[in-house]
Formats: sequence, structure tokens, C-alpha cells
Amino acid sequence: MTTVSNNPFQLDVREALRTTGLPQHLTTSGPAPQRLGGEMLGVAEGAPVEIIADVTNLGESLLVDATLHGTATGQCSRCLSPLEEPLELHVSDVFGLSPDFITRDAGKTGTDDGDGEDDFEPLFVEEDRADLTQLFVDEAGLTLPFNPTCADYGRECDEGTPEPDGISEEQAAAPDPRWAGLAEKFGTTDEGGEN
Repeated sequence: MTTVSNNPFQLDVREALRTTGLPQHLTTSGPAPQRLGGEMLGVAEGAPVEIIADVTNLGESLLVDATLHGTATGQCSRCLSPLEEPLELHVSDVFGLSPDFITRDAGKTGTDDGDGEDDFEPLFVEEDRADLTQLFVDEAGLTLPFNPTCADYGRECDEGTPEPDGISEEQAAAPDPRWAGLAEKFGTTDEGGEN
């Protein structure tokens, strides 16, 4: 089943709700409802994306296994060259069919170590739809580099771009002015030479 949607992240799961056991194959496409990724690299809001998903009815919940195909655009954080890279994100999660559905009993862990377990909120099917938006937003944040560079994608930065530590070759060759006094007192040392 293939559909074009104003929000491809919202899967129509009505058919899966009627059938248990066998997964329902869904494909949706349309504009991304919001940006995925950071400021330097991401799928822009409104950019075309395609979602391919398998939805399995587990009885009191649906297992959604989905892959997003799109294009991440942005710029290199070093040379500011434009980046345009194919992006594939995969998510898998369980959506409850009623408020009685519980996927994790944080109250019985016996510890409260501040790891966020107690803040967990299960996902639910609402109006016959499974909304994958937050799952893909989170996955993009974990997958895409915060400060992307050309090297991340097998390319070299434009000629003349400073080294990663911000020091150019000319700067590296110049003596450090903080040690000028010591250099005068003890003399300078050339490679292979004497003091």
C-alpha cells in the first residue's frame, strides 16, 4: 500500500488493526513536516521523504518497523562548502492501542538513578494513525553529525581551509611569541642543528 501524504510520518494503520500476525507493508511519501537533524546538516522542513514500513498487529499493540529515505543538506563546518547527502534512518517501536497498554514498568525497577526511565511515555495509535515524527527526529539527532565536514563523506575541504585545530601552515611555522624571551636567552634550535 503506497500513499502520498501531507505528513508522511503519520501512518494509516487501519488495515493492520484488522489483521493479526502478518505484517502490513506501507509506503508513504511527501514533505517532511519538520526539520530532521541539526543546523549544519539535516533534512529540511518540506523536503521530500519516503517512509517504508512494516506494521505488525501484536494484539494489544502494533510493532512499527520503518525506514526513512531522504536527502540531508547543509554545509561543511570547516570550509562551508555545501553538503548534499542521501540519508537513511531506521526506527522500530511499539504503539499501544489503548491507555491500558504498558510497555515498561518503571515503578518496579527498585532504583531511581536519574536515567530517565521514570519519564518514559509509551506511544499510542491515535485515530488509526501511528505518528513516527518524534522517533525520526530523535534518530536524526543521534545519526547526523553535529559539526559535519567534507571528510565525513569521503571528500577533501576546499584548498586553503585551515587545519582542524584552526592553525594554518603559515601560523604553524611562525615562532610562538610567548617563548621569544627564552629563545633569545638560550638561542634557537634548528632541526638537526646546534643551540
